Amino acid sequence: MRISALILLLCPISAFAQPAPSNPAAPAAQVSGHVTCGDTGQPARFATVQLIREHPNDDPLADPATSFNNPDFKKNLAKAMTAMMKGSNLSAITGLDGSFSLDKVPPGTYYVVAQLSGYLSPLSQLSMAERMKADDATLKTVRESAEKIVLAPNQPAHVDLRIERGASLSGVVRYDDGSPAPGVTPVLLMLQADGKWKQVGAGVSLIPTVSDDRGRYRIYGIAAGKYAVKAALPTSQTMMGMGGGASSISMHMNLGDALEVYSGGALREKDVKPVEVGPGADVDGIDIIFPLDNLHTVSGSVVAKADGHPVNAGMITLMDPDEKTPVRSAMVEQDGTFRMNYIPEAQYLLRATGATDKDHGSAPAGPANPLSDMLSQSKVLKTYGDAELLITVKGESTGLSLQVPDAKSASGATGGSGDPGK
Repeated sequence: MRISALILLLCPISAFAQPAPSNPAAPAAQVSGHVTCGDTGQPARFATVQLIREHPNDDPLADPATSFNNPDFKKNLAKAMTAMMKGSNLSAITGLDGSFSLDKVPPGTYYVVAQLSGYLSPLSQLSMAERMKADDATLKTVRESAEKIVLAPNQPAHVDLRIERGASLSGVVRYDDGSPAPGVTPVLLMLQADGKWKQVGAGVSLIPTVSDDRGRYRIYGIAAGKYAVKAALPTSQTMMGMGGGASSISMHMNLGDALEVYSGGALREKDVKPVEVGPGADVDGIDIIFPLDNLHTVSGSVVAKADGHPVNAGMITLMDPDEKTPVRSAMVEQDGTFRMNYIPEAQYLLRATGATDKDHGSAPAGPANPLSDMLSQSKVLKTYGDAELLITVKGESTGLSLQVPDAKSASGATGGSGDPGK
């Protein structure tokens, strides 16, 4: 995997935005202030401070679907990395005394947000997708709790912020034989007023929390509420060998093997029981235990219904047949096959979507990988409709076949055949 591709995963899409033409003579404002920790009364040292525009989506965003075709892609990538390392006119880090200063801020209306590990932030209860979308519903959370400032040209503004310590959830991720599961990423879920679970991004760092060598984890800086934690087997990993070349970095993405388990032993989201967390409370014992028994393989192929030839690209999703929610996903291999391991015994709906015949051209050999497929710029030769198959997993379910119809005849139709489980 190329290093530039790895960098792309870490860069927000907005980093590739083409900046609006700037006028060197345009008047700017200065914003300064101080951030204090509410629980200690001491300075919030090395906290991040961001000015969030009243309408963040007014900035033009690059289209990720065409970024690789842009002749200036390498130049834009270099600019994005420079911006990430240097920061922007709308962000700063406090010093040892908790003070910050932002120069050359364009006039306008902003919301000032401070973040520090372990402390509450208006952004901590939002998912990454919500932060990127930044619609009115998402911004409401920020507007209700963040300090609002209106900057006039050449006029300084001073803002003092106080941040409060949040609560935490902690526990152990392990296998049911007692051995720890290190390197697992726990995901925080918050129960909303409508009874649905929402994934939230507690914490400041872009690098997610992972379980340590003993399987211990701790998620902190969360608001009072009802929560659960889920985690998947660490089947997708990036590793680095020796040397400075791109070949020293490898990524293994076995998404189809990523068995998800919820705190409390639940295997489906509908069976999850919430944990009540009070303001600033430290709640321990929220363990996640991966089962080792009664897990099976689901495998088969995706073929064109018209002539039975295997399609060489697409997505396979294992779904809860009652809730119609996804349980697991895997890519269709270039020979039309798919395989998912570690499937618990239950009834599932197996669905094939996005099935296509592609000219993979220079695509690297090996398991299907959405990133490498995008980098190879594979040419689509033919597209197909979706197909579904109801299966009951009580043992190894192999040799399944999903027959996808031609796209032109797929309106409201699905197709599938095969042994519904063995």
